[in-house]
Amino acid sequence: MTSRKWTNLLCVCGIALLACLTPQRVLAVDTGIPLCEGLLITTAIQQTDGDYESIKRIEAVSDTSVRLRYSSERMVQDWLSSDPPTLGRSTVYRTIDRTDLENASLYLQQFSELIPEHIPGTTAIGVSRQVLESLNSTGSAELGIFIAFSGNASIDRNEHPNVYDNQMVTTVHKTGNLDVSVIVNDVAADLPAIRAEGDFFGEKTEFLILDDPHNPIVLKYRFGIDSISAVTPEETRLYGIPYSPARDRDVLQVIKISSGCGGHTPEMGGGSADDSGTGSASDDASASTIEQALAENRKVDIYSIFFVFDSDEIRSESEPALAEIAGVLQRNPGWQLSVEGHTDSIASDAYNSDLSKRRAAAVKRALVEGYDVEPARLETSGRGESQPKDTNDTLEGRAKNRRVELSRR
Repeated sequence: MTSRKWTNLLCVCGIALLACLTPQRVLAVDTGIPLCEGLLITTAIQQTDGDYESIKRIEAVSDTSVRLRYSSERMVQDWLSSDPPTLGRSTVYRTIDRTDLENASLYLQQFSELIPEHIPGTTAIGVSRQVLESLNSTGSAELGIFIAFSGNASIDRNEHPNVYDNQMVTTVHKTGNLDVSVIVNDVAADLPAIRAEGDFFGEKTEFLILDDPHNPIVLKYRFGIDSISAVTPEETRLYGIPYSPARDRDVLQVIKISSGCGGHTPEMGGGSADDSGTGSASDDASASTIEQALAENRKVDIYSIFFVFDSDEIRSESEPALAEIAGVLQRNPGWQLSVEGHTDSIASDAYNSDLSKRRAAAVKRALVEGYDVEPARLETSGRGESQPKDTNDTLEGRAKNRRVELSRR
């Protein structure tokens, strides 16, 4: 594939400075994000009581299809009940035809247990190559998205309800190029994207699409822009409801990508992101990232340890990161690590401080119990929201602030 440079986030030290106060690792990658086995995409969804994350992992790739696993864990409120919210877990699988990755005009952004795994004519994590190329060449493309499903739906168009009953199709127009901030392999990076906009039955919608025909991931999706009316200061005074500005109806944003792929990479038309088809170079690079950072800078931010929403329970998708940390400790028997938990600013200072301490302790417990790491080699602490990496006013900023930091003692 045609290589491209990503804009790196650099920590530049002037001659007069002794050192950077907060060393940042630099992402030096010349290729796109390969669509291959092991690719992990984390998406943040914004809701009133905090963000939750969905995780999509490419499970299998063949010459005819791609299979992914979708997992989300979030608090769900039954509005007809006075009971407190409960934890809702969802795991579904989707199989996408390779021909649809090339040509489909329907982007099925909904993941639901109410629909079949295989839905012909749709993509799942981004648009098709044809849609992206049409946007870049002509400035417009036909694109369909889907409203949420409220009941079981088949793929038989002669039966109702069927999946396609929920589609909304319009012409979207390219409105510009920009860089989108995403954490790639635990390092902040700017990915090249195009902006496309459309109107779906009165709902103004924006798409930020990775500008890579081999894997045009939708990096951000805003549906119903400013369609939820603001609560004015006057309404706050009269009715006692909290003030809030106008909000989008639905916001999804890719915040983390782990592109270290351990399996087969499919060819997409004229070639693939990894022409070897093995992904081995990515494996080697990603496997040494934590170790190199600890060796050079004595600290590293880990974004690939995932927790259940508002909890210290570690999700199963964290196993690769935990295994790598354990491997680093095994290869460096003289190292001892501090494990620090960090949160965003949702909730109170005291609550976040406690949550970050519990999450750091959970990481230590997982390494000790699951990987036989000596307890004395790990100490834990929680910093809560006190040491942000970015603003807490945006999805991507809050995502950068929610992290585990390792440092050599």
